[in-house]
Amino acid sequence: MRGPIDYIIVGVDGPKFDGSILSALATAIDSGAVALVALSVVAKDTDGVITTLDVADAGDSYIVEFAEKYSASSDLINQDDIDEVGELLENDSAAGLLVVEQLWAKPLKKALLDANAYVLAEGRIHPDAAAELNEGSN
Repeated sequence: MRGPIDYIIVGVDGPKFDGSILSALATAIDSGAVALVALSVVAKDTDGVITTLDVADAGDSYIVEFAEKYSASSDLINQDDIDEVGELLENDSAAGLLVVEQLWAKPLKKALLDANAYVLAEGRIHPDAAAELNEGSN
């Protein structure tokens, strides 16, 4: 049984990550909240040429350490995915495409299954919409 699988695409200006994002991801992995399923780095150069980068070549030494410690498949991310990410990028920028399993939700999923319950709908409210949620609680 798997927990929900989510993807996140994070863009940065200039094709270089500094490792701070992966540090936060490592904390989430180490806490057991998420499992890393797949990871890919996509860059678009100043001429608009899209390439995928080896995570270990994408930035500083922390990124190399992360890639060695946390294995992630890049096989699950195909050329269509890379092309879609590339279309989102401006020239001279990069994006990390991250696929994670939400491990914290597995006990909830099991409880739902055991109770013969089923999901009628699901979605995600983006954190930027939090102000709207806070307005409704007053």
